[in-house]
Amino acid sequence: MESFRFKKHILDRFQEHLQQDYEDYCRRHGIDSSAGFGLLTFLIDQELIPPVQIQRYTVRREFRQAYPEQDFHKTQTVHRLADRFQISERTVWSILRGVAEEKI
Repeated sequence: MESFRFKKHILDRFQEHLQQDYEDYCRRHGIDSSAGFGLLTFLIDQELIPPVQIQRYTVRREFRQAYPEQDFHKTQTVHRLADRFQISERTVWSILRGVAEEKI
């Protein structure tokens, strides 16, 4: 039970700090903090979302969309994504490895 309280306290404080920092960030950049779209940029700028996670997420989502468009040819889809994002085909295959087709 004590562990739960500790985690909850950390989460609450994290949210308070993050909210305050985000509002400060918005004031400095002239962004309406209530719009919400700047929050993602803020999180990325604060390095709370690592670039590798952004790349993995994006490639997996794009694969789901492009795979049917490429008549369900994985190799063609991987080649297309590698070209689109200017990364190696090996990187795309690595990102997709271990992801079940039904999840893609």
